[in-house]
Amino acid sequence: MIHMIEFRAMNCQVSVQLDADESAAAALRGLPNRLVAIEAVLTRFNPDSELMRLNARSGEWVTVSDVLFANICAARKAALLTDGLYNPLILSALIASGYDRTFEHIGVSATHAPPVSADWRAIKQRPETREVYIPAGSALDLGGIAKGWAATAVADDLLEYGACLVNIGGDMVARGAPGGFSGWPVEIQDPLTGEAFTTVHLLDESISTSGIDLRHWHDDHGRERHHIIDPRTGDTAVTDVLSATVIHPHAPIAEAYAKALILRGADAGLDWLHQQWDAAGLVFRRDGTVLATSTLIHERNASL
Repeated sequence: MIHMIEFRAMNCQVSVQLDADESAAAALRGLPNRLVAIEAVLTRFNPDSELMRLNARSGEWVTVSDVLFANICAARKAALLTDGLYNPLILSALIASGYDRTFEHIGVSATHAPPVSADWRAIKQRPETREVYIPAGSALDLGGIAKGWAATAVADDLLEYGACLVNIGGDMVARGAPGGFSGWPVEIQDPLTGEAFTTVHLLDESISTSGIDLRHWHDDHGRERHHIIDPRTGDTAVTDVLSATVIHPHAPIAEAYAKALILRGADAGLDWLHQQWDAAGLVFRRDGTVLATSTLIHERNASL
């Protein structure tokens, strides 16, 4: 039996499906409060969050909670695997671009000269004491990494009841498969039409979509802005990719790879993704063409 719950948390829509008997339904009812608690730690939109308290102490060693430490570890690993194209130290650049409040409250935004993002390699960690150091003058934005991490944590806990699919704002984690399926069926949408483009079946893996098609606005000079920042320039990314979708065993890495695809551009990005043995994906170009890795077509039951 498929149980489902939908609600808003972490500034996005959340849906969770659980294939289990009736006794497992109670496990879903506590999820809204759980994600509210995670958001209170990781959000950049609350100056009193643990993340923002850490940012206020840049240049110092700070002891942090298990949740924040785990997310910073995931962010640093993602930066390493993308050669820094995902950089968690871009908060100052996001704010300079006008993304200084939750997206639904952004209108025409004043912008400032893009700052140079700090080197992610300067983030230091002491696992034995859960201490973290971020370079002086820098600030972390965990964004999609936090959504992927939270989706993974929820899915891993729900697996004791049965197969599940957790979707936090497009960062999706599948555990097991529902009855009668080889995996959880997930539609990949065409960002130009809003219609289903293809369906993949996920089994014990994750999928993440990132794009410039939804979160965009205009600055006070009339220039279109979006939330994908190029850490090499500190400015809004210039790319031929409208959206990118990546499948990977780990949700935070899928999220970071999707952003790296956008920043590399369609052709170079797909060439790079082909070299990542544990990933598959596709990109929708601005001109409407679609490119995909052979691993998506041949191994994920997708037909393009």
